[in-house]
Amino acid sequence: MPAIVLDCDYRSQEGIIQPLGRKGIPVFAISSKNDCPAFHSKYVFRKCVSPQLSKNENQYLDYLLNLKIRGVLYYSDDLSAMAISKNKDILIDSGFLLNIPDVDMLENAFDKWACYQIASSIGIPMAKSAIVSNTQDILNEWDAFRKPIIIKGTRLAGGIYKRIFKKSQIEQSWRKINDIVNSEHYSARRSGILMQEWEKYDITDNWSCETLYDQNGQSIGFFTVKRIRSSLNKDGTFSSRLFAGYHKDCPQIVKHTKNILKRMKWKGFAHVEYFYVPDKSKYLLTEVNPRLPGYAYYPSVAGFNMAYNYYLDLIGNRTCYINNFPKSYYFESFHYPGDITQGICHILRGNLSLRSFLSSYLSLISKLKNIIVIDPIRLDDPSYTLHALFKTLKDFQNDCIRFLKNRIKSILYNLHQ
Repeated sequence: MPAIVLDCDYRSQEGIIQPLGRKGIPVFAISSKNDCPAFHSKYVFRKCVSPQLSKNENQYLDYLLNLKIRGVLYYSDDLSAMAISKNKDILIDSGFLLNIPDVDMLENAFDKWACYQIASSIGIPMAKSAIVSNTQDILNEWDAFRKPIIIKGTRLAGGIYKRIFKKSQIEQSWRKINDIVNSEHYSARRSGILMQEWEKYDITDNWSCETLYDQNGQSIGFFTVKRIRSSLNKDGTFSSRLFAGYHKDCPQIVKHTKNILKRMKWKGFAHVEYFYVPDKSKYLLTEVNPRLPGYAYYPSVAGFNMAYNYYLDLIGNRTCYINNFPKSYYFESFHYPGDITQGICHILRGNLSLRSFLSSYLSLISKLKNIIVIDPIRLDDPSYTLHALFKTLKDFQNDCIRFLKNRIKSILYNLHQ
């Protein structure tokens, strides 16, 4: 039976193709992009271009139902998970195999305000939050919050936010976040806006927990990842995208994850994010995502092959609980944006130490006996690897050209003033 992988232009979906293919599972790759590196993998036996889900959900569903092939269905991001969950009975009745939470619980999972309310009710700490509908709401809550605060979308990636130190910044910050929430790219998520206290912690205090719950609602294990480095915003603040990190056991995070997913009656994939606040000596929950992580390839080759176990469970094979993982390290070196490309920019801006950046790579020399993942390199899949690297270079080149054009326009404009 084939694995049907949706949105193969996403990193998370790219990351499960080789782990599935190496197990002898034929992979049917689907993407709304005409060409993507995943289409060139030797493990892909068939590829198709789909409609874009964000533009027309009904058209996308019709496309899936009209496919000649049936198999184990792998959903992708939050929008995909919501659409698949909402229509899961139709999809299952038509012959697809899939496992995902019910749509009502899914809404509570990736909506940060709903998640905050659930977490608070069962004693899982999160940063103090309030839902806001306009700038006046922020002003009304201002005195009750420790500064700085941040505002962000309730259904957007946690790294998309604006930090506010004083009241005079509220209007501009609100406008920027509101524009993002209502943009063509994100409007289908129907996100609200959340006001939250800014917690002080280091870039290495970012954590995540990966898990998979089978059709009976039982977890097959928990894979916790500690950051060496995450993505950085232009102002030097960091978001949660993993650029470099390693597996490290964290019983407290596993306990929190078990408790909140039990409350949510979870099924399928979960990517749960946390940060550790030294001043409070606590791990604070950030968000629960109903999907594979962007770095899905890493746990798959580090002893926690979620995609394969998802497949086994759905075809009726028994899965075993996994709780012992070898030492492993992950570097998203050659994507764009990625660890090296963004690292160079932030070293030049003074947001990142050259010494710490280089030392993290040099330290790998002493760890060659461990599992080391340099994304997107797949030595057994050269066609995919070459196309992934070419895409990185092409994206970088296009950004450079755009930057130069904007600089030239700015210079010419100033000369004419």
